[in-house]
Amino acid sequence: MTTWRLSSNTLWGADLTNLKKTANGIYALTLHSLRGLLFSRKAVITVLVLLFVTAVMAYAGGQDVDALAEGANMMDVLILFFFMPVMAMIFGSSLIRDEIDNKSITHVATAPLDRSFAYIGYYLPLSLAVSGSMVIITTAGFLSFFLQHDVSGDALEMYFEFIALVVLGSIVYSSLFLAASVLFTKPVFFGLFYAFIWEGFIGSIPGAIQKASIKHYLRSMGSEWVDHGSISTFDASSFGGSVAVIVGLTLSCLVLGAYLLREKELS
Repeated sequence: MTTWRLSSNTLWGADLTNLKKTANGIYALTLHSLRGLLFSRKAVITVLVLLFVTAVMAYAGGQDVDALAEGANMMDVLILFFFMPVMAMIFGSSLIRDEIDNKSITHVATAPLDRSFAYIGYYLPLSLAVSGSMVIITTAGFLSFFLQHDVSGDALEMYFEFIALVVLGSIVYSSLFLAASVLFTKPVFFGLFYAFIWEGFIGSIPGAIQKASIKHYLRSMGSEWVDHGSISTFDASSFGGSVAVIVGLTLSCLVLGAYLLREKELS
């Protein structure tokens, strides 16, 4: 009986040690990837996008329009519709592929950390970087438009609704483009095709075919939250079904990407 208890404690201690090593490995890789994302040319692109969105929405806000409706339309079309997938593509489509091509991923190939867990160390900083960028861009666009009208009340409520949508969009788009960075030799081509052609064109065609785009389900969720602009009257899928699709696609891409990285020859 005493022997069994000692063995049980030993196994528990070993499992706890392995768990700590895995968590430390993911944390270290997360910091490494986050630094690489924040202190790169991608940060310059974020600043340029921010300036563009600020200028466009400041101009639109200066026109004689229904502020709530036009403000919602601008954030819907300019930020959620266009720049949301584009920014995720810019940050994520080459994150792992670049390290594979320049051989800097050897620290993952030789590390004791299982590659499927290492994949999480890439996804977490990617989703944080994309979410942070999109929150900053959305905030700048919102303020440049609504400071010319009224920032409080319904406008402020709408701001938080769009913040929730861009964060959700960042999570799902990041999972898609990160998986593409492992799956394809030239993931940027896939990213450009998906962001500009598939989401931009297929997602805009009336009928059931637009349900094959992530944007459709994000806007479907937004139609339940936002009471102003064209998104409020969007021909939406059910809210519960949209949530299920977003969650299911995110998890599927994470599992696929982690499996591909684990099985890929990196040396």
